[in-house]
Amino acid sequence: MIVLVVDGYNMIGDWPELKVLKEFQLEEARNRLIEMLAEYQAYTGYRVIVVFDAYGVKGTEKKRKEHRLDVIFTKENETADERIEKLVNEVKKRSDESVCCNF
Repeated sequence: MIVLVVDGYNMIGDWPELKVLKEFQLEEARNRLIEMLAEYQAYTGYRVIVVFDAYGVKGTEKKRKEHRLDVIFTKENETADERIEKLVNEVKKRSDESVCCNF
């Protein structure tokens, strides 16, 4: 199985539709990205994991399933890049999965 790991805020900041939306409604931009990635997951059959950076937010890592998509908010003092690197290493250890990243 192929696993696609996405840095959510990088995608929002680079995707024209979402870039505009985040200026007024960041939560709505996140929700729209999750919907779009869920459609991509359904179309390709890839497992998609989206990571949102909560670097400046106090608290522990939060994980949830949304539209059958894995959504992760990093823990305090952890960047999305750091979490993605850990995820990639975890997935690479499994011989039945390959991983594709978007930083």
